[in-house]
Amino acid sequence: MAEENTTNTNENTKLVGLLAQFDDPDSLVQACNQAREAGYTKMDAYSPFPVHGIDPAIGIKRTILPFIVLSVAIGAVVLGLGMQWYTNSDSGTFSPAFPGYPFKIGGKPYFSLPANIPVTFEVIVLSSAFATFFGMWILNKLPLFSNPLHRISRFKRATNDKFFLMIEAVDEKFNRSSTEDQMNQWGSVAIEECRQNLNDHALPSWLRLVVLMGALLMFLPPVIIFRSMGMVNRAPRLHFMPDMDWQEKFKTQTLGPEMVGEKPLFLDERAMRAPVNGSVSWGNLEADSEMYRGIKNGYKPAVAVTTQTGSVRTSLGASQDQASAVAEEDLNQYISEFPAGITVDAELLARGQNRFNIYCSVCHGYSGNGDGLVNQRALALAATSKATWTTAKSLHDPVVKDAAKNPVGRIFDTITNGRNTMGPYKAQIPPEDRWAIVAYVKALQETGIKPPGAASAGDKKTVDDGAKPTP
Repeated sequence: MAEENTTNTNENTKLVGLLAQFDDPDSLVQACNQAREAGYTKMDAYSPFPVHGIDPAIGIKRTILPFIVLSVAIGAVVLGLGMQWYTNSDSGTFSPAFPGYPFKIGGKPYFSLPANIPVTFEVIVLSSAFATFFGMWILNKLPLFSNPLHRISRFKRATNDKFFLMIEAVDEKFNRSSTEDQMNQWGSVAIEECRQNLNDHALPSWLRLVVLMGALLMFLPPVIIFRSMGMVNRAPRLHFMPDMDWQEKFKTQTLGPEMVGEKPLFLDERAMRAPVNGSVSWGNLEADSEMYRGIKNGYKPAVAVTTQTGSVRTSLGASQDQASAVAEEDLNQYISEFPAGITVDAELLARGQNRFNIYCSVCHGYSGNGDGLVNQRALALAATSKATWTTAKSLHDPVVKDAAKNPVGRIFDTITNGRNTMGPYKAQIPPEDRWAIVAYVKALQETGIKPPGAASAGDKKTVDDGAKPTP
């Protein structure tokens, strides 16, 4: 290497290399090929747009960054799976000091590969992103706080319409005079020295002060936290991020909060809004009265109205919502045949038996004799004055079996809305299943079969507390 490779033109600068300018990309690629063939290895090309073939022309090898990322990703797989296995499985054999937390949940295995894939995947993504970012910085020798090329005014056109080849002075083949002659032979239109100011790497004095102050400020939070740990403070904590912790909330079955002018938002002061009168949820109109209520379509109940003289007269044509004071139940309102949408067949009876055994047999018994287990237990408690109980009605009672007094519509209404001491099952049983139960009840009444020893309607049994109920 010639002597001028290491000699500075003045005390404050250093020769970095020679910058050659070309007018078109073809000339740049040709010059790069010639420089590589001449033995130069420390060089770089600059162009305003990507130039195909420029990488092999200047001898750029394939980057090792993908292999770095792949290695880190494989390590992340081992780390992610190993961490989950170590913490969740029975790892006490390998580490008695920290055996992990082998919780048995729902009979699942301590370690299952499919269940641990999501966490492993996230660890791979995070670690690969860091490897790509920092690996690129390291391979490109970043950060570079200053670049001597930016001091050359000609080089600004590298982002516009000119092409440049830079051969660095640290190259073994570099020689100030011979390298410049070669660049002229390769077709360069201009050549300039690239020099670096030796003071470029010196940080400004004010920046050093800022860094020092920032480092000192970083110690303040730990000091404040450590100081607060040993102090007793009766003042409320500072809440820097409220996160809607103190917002006005509307909770069901409570009074509404005071919103405007210390007055409730709604006049009735309730937080939960009642549905609008006459409103029906979407898809639940249930206009077919026979299907959903067991009452004849178009039926208008009679309403008992008290006159000023105290007498009671009956007005026909009132709406069903006003039928709250009828003196006697009108059996003519109930349908005596199953509605049009219900077909009584073996499938319906099987469904009815299944629903009956679930909801009805606990009180009425599997055969409908009123001897269900709940009824037997209640009678045993009532015999010792530990409970008050009304005996479940037998479905084989002559009054219950009478189709005139108890049509299918009335049975459906009893299941839907309850009657006397029996509660409603409208919320638990869909309308189709209620009609299936009605069909099965009628089938039980038609057969009249009673198991041996079954209690008949109206029988009273006194059972000592603790005695087994009648089977």
